[in-house]
Amino acid sequence: MKSEVYFTRFGAPHADDSILKRLSVMFDRVGAGSLIKDNETVAVKAHFGEQGNVSFVSPLYYRTIVDRIKVCGGNPFLTDTNTLYVGERNNAVKHLNTAIKHGFAYATAGAPIVIADGLTGSDFVEVEINGKHLKKAKVASAIYWAKTLVVMSHVKGHMMTAMGGAIKNLGMGCTARAGKQDQHSGNVPKFSPELCAGCGDCVAWCNFDAITIVDGKAINDPAKCAGCGECIAACRLDAIESKWDTDLEKMNEKMAEYALAVTSNKKNKMVYFNFLLNITPECDCMPSSDNYLVPDIGILASFDPVAIDTASAELVNKADVIRENVAGKDGYNLELAGSDKFRMVHPKLNWRLQLEHAQKIGLGTMEYELIEV
Repeated sequence: MKSEVYFTRFGAPHADDSILKRLSVMFDRVGAGSLIKDNETVAVKAHFGEQGNVSFVSPLYYRTIVDRIKVCGGNPFLTDTNTLYVGERNNAVKHLNTAIKHGFAYATAGAPIVIADGLTGSDFVEVEINGKHLKKAKVASAIYWAKTLVVMSHVKGHMMTAMGGAIKNLGMGCTARAGKQDQHSGNVPKFSPELCAGCGDCVAWCNFDAITIVDGKAINDPAKCAGCGECIAACRLDAIESKWDTDLEKMNEKMAEYALAVTSNKKNKMVYFNFLLNITPECDCMPSSDNYLVPDIGILASFDPVAIDTASAELVNKADVIRENVAGKDGYNLELAGSDKFRMVHPKLNWRLQLEHAQKIGLGTMEYELIEV
């Protein structure tokens, strides 16, 4: 049976129209209000963006969803979890400061912020999943205990999963730091000394003291490496890359299993919004934003995370690539520009793995019906 995925296109050709108004209509059309009971806590899963990043989803979109939740009688709060890497979001104090700096103050977004896994990322509830790779998952406490979860995801590329959408926002974004490490463990990146300039950017970005500079070259200690892959994004010279092997394939499947764990106590209490705007090659954890791959497409909504991610990928892949933004980019396979934007950017990665495993374990279906609003 196909899942319903609602879609509104970006742009407003008339003065009495706006994508924010259509987002509000889509909230009602998808039936999100039916999930919410009076005075229930509603977690709105956000990504506040790393400092220096400007491509994250605007707080104006969150405000629209927050206002609809309040009309339905819910008590919404914005939430995210702390990062594995250093950055400016690896503890709750820095995370909150970054969120406010990026415009997610109460006056703008209309709701308070709760960092879901606590001050240092160690506040979680262990959930049994009995998956192919994992038996238990560490779900961030505030997300676990919220009655309803609204997942707002920015669709973009990613250095380890090729694409990030709702499944990644669940599996990685809703889990404690230890849960993120569970998923990444074993994925030790490959360092290329012939490309390394010894700048030390990767050393500063690593939160596990796994990288050192020896004789002017970066050296990674596999025994200390958490496998988070953020050093790959931090390297400006492409001297670090993912090792595409069974470990990375396993990571994508672990992420899907973690996503299932997040949904375990919220049957019929979750809804997903995917934003196909500002579509960059890498995730919003980057402290910068690269050129956009395609023009802005629109917003999707669904009760099915697998269906909404499948629809998102297919809409991105059907869009025309912005040729001047990708021309001359090292590592891009431009032969795929017309068919698969995410593999064009990350030729060694397969974004379908997370979807296929998620479907197999019962998180949702890749079959969908697209309904335009």
